[in-house]
Amino acid sequence: MRVTWIFDLDNTLHDTGRKLFPVINKKMNRYIQNLLKINEYQADKIRQDYWMSYGSTLKGLIRNYDVNPNNFLNKTHDIKNYSDLIFPAYNLVRILSNLDGRKILFTNAPKIYALNIINHCNIGRFFQDFHFIENSNFNGKPSKESMKKFLSKYRIEQAYFVDDEKENLKVAKYCGIKTIWINKSKKKPIYIDKKISSLKELQKLRSL
Repeated sequence: MRVTWIFDLDNTLHDTGRKLFPVINKKMNRYIQNLLKINEYQADKIRQDYWMSYGSTLKGLIRNYDVNPNNFLNKTHDIKNYSDLIFPAYNLVRILSNLDGRKILFTNAPKIYALNIINHCNIGRFFQDFHFIENSNFNGKPSKESMKKFLSKYRIEQAYFVDDEKENLKVAKYCGIKTIWINKSKKKPIYIDKKISSLKELQKLRSL
């Protein structure tokens, strides 16, 4: 049976912490400020609380304030110059080209944003399918419902899921997928099959 590699995007295939996420976080804070008529400190706290509680700020805003997801994503992911903000994982093209099996991108990011990242990283040709937040009906990872629909849609049976967020991997493990966590922590939860500190370590894996 042909193995499937499922990849997260942000902080898995490229580094968002250096420049990109600070820009997006400010845009999210501004959106929340305007929506709720609060100050930046309060907006920043809500953004982070929703991310911790729901897996994404968007999901929290939808559930609590019935925001329009397309409006939110358009305003918060309106990036003018991607080339100055994107830092692909080291040797990303080589790593993906040397990895046997079907590859699918499973991201909570919106389509236009994700495709811009993919194009700037020059990795689109390595993926057979892309699954954006719109494909999850804005109910992205770590939702069990979303994960089950994703696995069914692409008829995934034997797969490795690579993500930087352990909560997403916990759900994947529950659904029978082998999990690879990108993280520098020394701790490894029981639902993580393999922990790696960087993407380049995928090339050294023989079995999980």
